[in-house]
Parts: sequence; C-alpha cells; structure tokens
Amino acid sequence: MQPAPSCCCKAPPEYWGSILVGLVLVSHCRALAEAAAHLARQVSSNVALPIALAGGTGDEHAELGTDAMDIMEAIESVYSDDGVLVLMDMGSAILSAKTALEFLESEKAAHTSLCSAPLVEGAVSAAVRISLGDSLELVRQEAFAALTPKQIELDDVKVVAATESAAPDEGGYLSYTFVSRLKNGLHARPAAMLAGAAASFNSTVRVRNISRNRGPETARSVNKLALLGILTGDEVEVRASGDDAAEALNAIQKLADENFGEVPATLKPETKPETKLLSLAPGVAMGLLYREGVIAPCPKRETSDAEAEISRFDSAIARVKTELETHEANLVKEGHTGEAGIFNAQKLILTDQDLIDDVRKAIRTEGLEAAYLYQQKMNKLAADYRKLPGDYLPQRAADINDVASRVLAVLTGQGSTGEEGFDDIILAAREARPSMIVRFEGRIRGILSEIGGETSHAAILAKTIGIPGISGYRLDESIANGTPLIIDGNTCAVTVNPDSRTEADFREKLAAWEERKRRDFEESRKNAVTKDGLKVYVRANVGEKRDAKKAADYNAEGIGLLRTEFLFLSRANPPGEETQSAMLREILEFFPDDPVTIRTLDVGGDKALPWLDQKKEENPFLGVRGVRLCQQERRLFAGQLRAILRAGAGFKVKVMAPMVSRVEEVRFCREMLENAHADLERDGIEHAWPVPFGIMVETPAAALMADKLAAVSDFFSIGSNDLSQYVMSAERGNSALSELANARQAAVLRAISMTARAARKAGIPISVCGEMAGDPLLSQVLVGMGITELSMSPSAIGGVKRVITRISQKEAEEKAGRCLDCSTLVEVTDVLGNCDL
Repeated sequence: MQPAPSCCCKAPPEYWGSILVGLVLVSHCRALAEAAAHLARQVSSNVALPIALAGGTGDEHAELGTDAMDIMEAIESVYSDDGVLVLMDMGSAILSAKTALEFLESEKAAHTSLCSAPLVEGAVSAAVRISLGDSLELVRQEAFAALTPKQIELDDVKVVAATESAAPDEGGYLSYTFVSRLKNGLHARPAAMLAGAAASFNSTVRVRNISRNRGPETARSVNKLALLGILTGDEVEVRASGDDAAEALNAIQKLADENFGEVPATLKPETKPETKLLSLAPGVAMGLLYREGVIAPCPKRETSDAEAEISRFDSAIARVKTELETHEANLVKEGHTGEAGIFNAQKLILTDQDLIDDVRKAIRTEGLEAAYLYQQKMNKLAADYRKLPGDYLPQRAADINDVASRVLAVLTGQGSTGEEGFDDIILAAREARPSMIVRFEGRIRGILSEIGGETSHAAILAKTIGIPGISGYRLDESIANGTPLIIDGNTCAVTVNPDSRTEADFREKLAAWEERKRRDFEESRKNAVTKDGLKVYVRANVGEKRDAKKAADYNAEGIGLLRTEFLFLSRANPPGEETQSAMLREILEFFPDDPVTIRTLDVGGDKALPWLDQKKEENPFLGVRGVRLCQQERRLFAGQLRAILRAGAGFKVKVMAPMVSRVEEVRFCREMLENAHADLERDGIEHAWPVPFGIMVETPAAALMADKLAAVSDFFSIGSNDLSQYVMSAERGNSALSELANARQAAVLRAISMTARAARKAGIPISVCGEMAGDPLLSQVLVGMGITELSMSPSAIGGVKRVITRISQKEAEEKAGRCLDCSTLVEVTDVLGNCDL
C-alpha cells in the first residue's frame, strides 16, 4: 500500500481504494486541524481514511485564519461520487467554506455537505462511519449528533440524534455478556472497533450496560455506544438478531476477549451492596406470577387494508376507555377515591388525540399493523418520561406501560396476562406501588418488589389490605408470567414451581396464618388495658374511606392519623373546598364518638402533586415538603383548613401539621387556622371550633426542640417512619438501608423518649402514628415511655392489643429502660426478644 498522504492531502481519488465519503477539516489553527485528523485516524486504523485539511494562512500556514481556495482544493483532493463532509471550527471558517462551495463545479458542490457539528467530536464520529462505508447522509447525521453523549452525561441541552435508533427486538435474539476491562472505559477507539464489527454483519446488533441500566443502543453508532457510559468493571450485554447473529456475536466476543487490543485493567473486587430480603408485609400466599410492565414485542407486519386497521385501532381505544371508566367508577363506589384518580390519569394518556392521530397517520403511510406502530410510539413515550427530571414524572412511565398493555391486549387478541388470564396474582415489579396493588385488589395474593422499604407506601397498603410482600427479591427474567409461586412474607422465602409436598407445607402455613388473623380480629374487639389497669388507646392510620371502614371493623378507638393526600394526588386539578369537605366527612362518619386527627397536606419527597409546579430539588426529602410547602402555597393551605373545619362540624376532630422543625412554623399554622375559623364564622358556615392543633414530630430538630414546641402545641404525634430515616440519615424506601432506617435503632428510641418527656412535662398528650406503633414488641416499649396513644394499620390492632393486655405498666417501663440503655440495634433486638402471637 502507498504511504499515507500528509495532512494537506493532495492524493488522487484512486488512492483510497474502495470509494468512501471524504472528510475535510477546516480550522483557523493548522495544529488543531492536524490533531483532530490524527484522532480521527486512530478510530479508523484499518481503513485509509480520505481526509484533508485546510487551516491557517501565510507561510507554512502558521498564522490564524482560513482561505476559501485552500478549502476548495482540500475538497477536490478527497472528492468521490460518495461525496464529501466538511467540518469547520467557527466564524470566518464557515464563511470561507461557503465561498469554496461557490468555486466548485456544480456537481461536486451538490455532493459536498457543510456540517455544523463540533470539529473534534464530529471528526471522530464521522471517521467511524466513513470507515464503515456509510453514506454521506449517515456520516453527516453521526457527526451532527457527536455532542449528544456529552450533553446527556452533563445534563445539558439535549440534541436529538438523527442516526438510526435501536428498535425493540421483534423476535428472539442471541446474547453475549462480558465485563469491561478497558482502563478508560469504552472510549472512541474501542467503540469504533465494536461499531465496525457490528457493521460487518447483516444482523441487528445492540449493546446494553447492565451495571448502569442504560440501553440497549445500536452498536453501529459510536455516539449511541457513548450514551451507555461503559466504564471499567461494568457488565455489558451484546444482543444480535438475524441470520448471521451467531457469527456477529463471535466476532464481538473475540474483540472483548482481546480487550479491544488494549492492556486490560485490573478489576477491583465487587463492591455492590448486598441485596437484603425484607418483609414488606407478613403472611403467606400462593398464586401465578404477573410481572408488571412486561409487554411482549409485537411483530412488524403489513396490513392489506389501512382503513380497516384504523377502525380496529379506534375500537381498541374505545374498549380500553370503557374499561378504565369502569375501574374508576367501581373504586369510587367502594370508597377508593384516592386510587380512582389513577385510572382517570390513564384515561388521559389513552385518549391523547395527537398520539392517536400519529398512529392513524403511520398506518396509512407505512402500511403496517396498528399493534406494532402503537407499541413503538408508547415505548418511546415511556422512555422519554423516564428521562424527565424529578421523581414524580419519571414514574408515570409505568402508567404509559399500563395503558399500552391494555390496548395491545385488545389488538393482539391474546388477553392481558394478569388482567384476564388468571385470578390469583403474585405481582412482581421493579418497585411495587399502591396503584398496582389497588388495580388487582381482590385478585392479588402477594407482591415481590426489587426495591422498597417496610415503611414505603406500597408496604403500608399491603399491610392494610392484608397481603404478604417481600422486597429485595429479583426474579430471573426467564420465569414467565403465569408461573406458580409461593411467597412467605414472614420468612422472606419464595418458591418457584412448587411441588406437591411444598404445596402441602404451604397450606399448613396458610391455615396457621388464617388462624392468627382470626385471633387478631377477636383480640381487636377487646380494650387494651395492661395487667395493672393502665388504659392504652389503640387507633388507626387511615388514607381514605375504605381504610376507615376497615378501622371501624377492627374496633379502632378513633383515627390517630388521617392522611389527606388522597384528596390531592392523582388528580388533574386541585380539589375544591366543597369536594374536600364532603370526602372527609364520609370518613368521619365511621367514628361519630371517637377522636379523629387530620394531618394537613404532606407532599414532597416521594409524593408530588401533578398539577402543582414544584421546582426540581436535588434532595426532595430534605426540600419543600409538609408544612414548608403549605407556607409557600398559602391559598391551597387555607382552603384545606376551611374544608377540615367544615367537615369536622359535630365530630371530635384535631388538626396536625407534618414536617415541623421550628416554633415559627407552629405559629404560622395556628394563625392560618384562626383565619380559616374567622372566615367561616363571618360567612355563617357551620364548622368545628375550637379544635386542638398539634404537630408531627418526625424531624431531629423537632425532637431536640420538643420542650419549646410543646409550649405552642396542643399535642404531639410522633411519625416514626420519617423520624427514623432522618435520625439515621437513611432513606426509608431503600431496602439496602433497611437496617439503618429502623425504628429499633437506639438513637431513634432515645429521640422518642426525649420527646415523650417534654410532652409529659408540658402536660400535653403524645401518640405514635408510625409503623412502629403496630409492632407488638415495640408497642410495649412505647407504653413504657409513657405513650398511651398508638395509631397503626387496622390489621395490626389485634396483635398489639393482645401484647398490651399481657404486660403490666411496670414491666413495660423496665423493658423501655433496658432498651434506652442499649448501644446497638442487636442489643435492642435482644432486649425485645420474641413473643408468641
């Protein structure tokens, strides 16, 4: 082979052998152009890259500047019928390049493209595609998208790459997995080698970064590969589908085995935190697996009658709309008002007219079946939502998948496994959410969640309706929907495809569990009085009407925590004062003679209002939530307080504010409550007054300032869920930190004891309304600290009452004292011991 031409590149076209797109780099600085050319050649080392430079002016191009004639000559030196791509740095370089085009013959000018891509990144990206023999248009698109990986990684302005995207797998595929040993990760040169290998075969090749949950992306684009962010030690999956898929994987495996020609890095030992299994809710269950969010790929098939296909698509949308409206109406009828709004939100997604019109248009123009086109668009929409900032909007991708599953089930005629295929469901999901549980209520028997803590909202709901759940468990992807499972929420055990002996053991456990629940229900009918006569009030935590009914069934002595978020979440618009008042009154009617403590709006952290413009926060759990949001949104807060007072007329209501950490916040809330009373009094509207006002103690600041806060509060209620996560600096929904975010931690118990002493000294009542109140063993400790009001999930009432009636106040005080002397979680657990429930 001839020696490579110099950077000024005057070689004739025949030098390049097989015809390739030419590349011209234009820069004010000759050295910069030469360096960019050198880098471009490094990623195309197996191909003589047709590249030419035009940079600098004067003797030996030593001065800064550009010359139109130099650019024209550079274009001609690498010109072929495949065309030439020209990249420029800035300013006059662009004007000179445009002038050069005017000097070229018209045919050559027509096959020369001036591209606004960045000079260095664009040169590297273009060089890879040129070396693959791609067309001028694909080379230009790849160069144009060269900044995308950098912009996404730095969360900068996004640029939409026009290169081919990685379409979802339409059928079976072969896969190969390896661990990256590249010292600098998958940088430009190895990425180019991978892209070149993939382009050598007809099969579709896609790459996924398993460790960082990125991809899959097409292997033909270095930009798409860069988006995967593959670093040293990352686990990488390569998928190939097509006639020569095996050969493609073998070629890529050979590259990986040779570490892409580089010296391999020494991998550090695996440092990922151990995944711990965690019980979300006790109990045992057997059922058939339903993996949430799994949508089978629809085949890409042509339709012979576009209009008939559009009619079939419209019918599917109409049918699913009816299903969603039915679900919504049934939930409202049964008192599930908070969750009913979820189906209303899904209906809005379903009936998006722009989306529907896009699918109709695609059916006509592309001549393909509706199922395939609809799935492609919904997959893209879900992916776009996952990229959005914040916590709330990315989670709406699950709603999009829900809607897509329903429509595709109608279009394909296969039914939706878990919707129509069977009744006894074990729900498996990346993160189980309340909407999933409610969606299958009556048919769901248990939940398996990869992430989530025992105080997550899904865990609380599972306990409320009495189904077992396990967190930290990831099912193998090969296990299909419909596979029989047995789960034990007490021991965190999961059995796949149980044999007859295992089923027999399960039925014995189930019988024992049902007997325990029967005993709990019987115990709930009794009063919680210690052996020496101390009365303990056992109340319920309630999130909506159906919880209130269950609380009344379990003989709760009122409501210790009425969460009002159900009035606001999953609604397209904020509820009016009349609506709030009416819905609250429906709950209060279950407890005409018992106290009901209503907590004001507590959103932020893991709960966001879809209709409220809340700024993105780096750490929303420490951001504008609870009372802080109420201080910002005073009109919203005032309307809620008016609604609570109106609903409370004739009932024993109390009001408390969440996330309080300062005396000023209590004074603010009291002033707002007084103003709401004055407004209603002036308007002649019946309402409750006076009403006690208290605070949730769930921040370390509130515990430390408990004596001062007690002076301006009528009562305390300890929110042990948030107090535990804030005292221990461990997010409560993170199953890997469940041991830290635990109310049994010695530091948490000391914070509670400090708060209880301050309340007793000030002469105000104190209660606990977190999940620890429903722990029979911890309930003894709380009583021993002088806390005689406990609020919990209704199903926990019987177990707690049984324990309290079997101890004396003196025994409880002794156990509390021993716990407070402990230094570690292990020591506290040893003191608590076990009890036969």
